Amino acid sequence: MIKSTLAIPCADNDYLQEHVLIMLENLKKWTGFDLIKEYGFSLDKLGEQIFNADFYILSHDTGADPILNYGNDRVLKQWEVSWEELTNMHSRETAKPVDRSDRSTAMEHVKKYNYISGYSGKRISKTGKEFQILDVTIWNLFTNNGDSYGQAAWFRSIGK
Repeated sequence: MIKSTLAIPCADNDYLQEHVLIMLENLKKWTGFDLIKEYGFSLDKLGEQIFNADFYILSHDTGADPILNYGNDRVLKQWEVSWEELTNMHSRETAKPVDRSDRSTAMEHVKKYNYISGYSGKRISKTGKEFQILDVTIWNLFTNNGDSYGQAAWFRSIGK
């Protein structure tokens, strides 16, 4: 098992605001969608607002078998995991093995074209609860220096 050293988002680390900002800046860059403006978030409390938002947002790193490195509170609850469990989970493990091919195809599309919108797919929680993520936007993440930073996903709703 991989042992993450990522601290859970909290006031002491500004709710990982720097990471959140990278996700949102790249979302706007690739899709034109400004989540900050859409929801009326303030920049000084952005990390906290995103962590407690009424939508789902998560990301993974750049590894060959990427590890999740962020999920807001709704993600943690939906996948029924703690922060430590989430940040030690391979991104592929959010889906059952039978559903991973579809997920992998979407991720490859994102690698090539920088984002995909309207994606839906089957997922599974830690306890085996199956659900659908609906109308998902997935996009590539890059730092301001142009270094690859991973991929992120954002969506509003879950189906059965």
